Amino acid sequence: MTMRNNPLLAGAALGVLAAVALGAAAQAQELSTAWKGAPEFSNDDVKFKVRGRILVDGVYEDVDRETGTDFTARQVRGRQVFLGVEGQLNSQWAYKIEGGWVNGGTPSWDDVVIEYKPTENISLMAGNLKVASLENLTSTRFTSFMDRGPFADVTDASYTLGVVGKYVSNSNWSAALGVTGGSINDADVATGNGVTDAEERLGVTGRFTYAPIVTDTDKLHLGVWGRYRDAGSEAFTYQARPNTNYGARYVSTGAFAQADTTYAAELAWVHNSISVQGEYAMINAEGLTAVSPKKANADIKTGYAFVSWFPTGESRNYDVKKAEFGRQKVLNPTTAGGTGALELLARYDYADLTDAHNLPAPGVIGAAGEYTGYTLGANYYPFPYVKFMANYTAGKNDNPAAGSDVDVNVFQLRAQLDF
Repeated sequence: MTMRNNPLLAGAALGVLAAVALGAAAQAQELSTAWKGAPEFSNDDVKFKVRGRILVDGVYEDVDRETGTDFTARQVRGRQVFLGVEGQLNSQWAYKIEGGWVNGGTPSWDDVVIEYKPTENISLMAGNLKVASLENLTSTRFTSFMDRGPFADVTDASYTLGVVGKYVSNSNWSAALGVTGGSINDADVATGNGVTDAEERLGVTGRFTYAPIVTDTDKLHLGVWGRYRDAGSEAFTYQARPNTNYGARYVSTGAFAQADTTYAAELAWVHNSISVQGEYAMINAEGLTAVSPKKANADIKTGYAFVSWFPTGESRNYDVKKAEFGRQKVLNPTTAGGTGALELLARYDYADLTDAHNLPAPGVIGAAGEYTGYTLGANYYPFPYVKFMANYTAGKNDNPAAGSDVDVNVFQLRAQLDF
């Protein structure tokens, strides 16, 4: 399940072909245009839109080691520069493809999705996609903090190649089931970890959500999800950065598990301009059989909680159908002579890998520790397609190996535009 050899050129070609096809269809019928950050062209059930994003970050990090050299680091970088297309071929078939550069590295794919909707309530998708976790499913364009934190790192529920079926009821609940492998950007797997055949990882994920309260002033989201994964010839590692995509990870199990089972819960509540959100996951990780004697199972735990407040009166934009948060609405955008929207936030993050350390030899893992982080944030939205962000995180990495604790303070800024 890989895509190499200049994948972004293939995406650009797809966009050109889609535009040509739309133009040909428009010759016989009237073409309409709507503005959604960029022009969206439509013709009855046919739609086409160019999409993209630019995220520019400035990061300052202060690292205080229990033993060893303390240091500071600073960097200005292109966190994400993406370009893509999305559209509908008719009332049942749709597509989305987007890729670009992350932190100035090699170009890679993000969303690459073909969707078939036989009915209004049923969706069947194939491609590079996500299945579960409220913050994970919420686009990076719309998340409240600059990075998703250790919960996303440890659960590793991001983009994977696979198929997903989803049912959205008219009573504010949804159910999704996905079968996935590795990412579309991964190289082919080779033999390893005692497996004689080259086997890609394989997982099955299910998610159920329910919104029992949906009013103009209040929205309540409840969700649960579970996943079973087999690593095949690979191995699962559980690790976390201190609420930033920059710098090192100071808690990690290393290559640890041949399989794992995850149970997770989601909660979000929006009341006028105040909202709270949190998730918690427990992962039962099955130690590698290639290590003799076999490592025992370990229970990995991680979670987060945060509160958000708009002193300018806005509410976070919860999408009941998607069971995730969408583009922020601004009551008084600067494009209409207003002052924009201001959001203030506070967050707590937690990851506990210590059970992987507390195992019989050779399962003594000195960096399989515990991370706690406290983050303050502020977001300013001049209008819905532009956002400026500031985050300050005080993180503590408490590791079982003597002298290996690390305190990390991170200050980050972001300028973001998407269309």
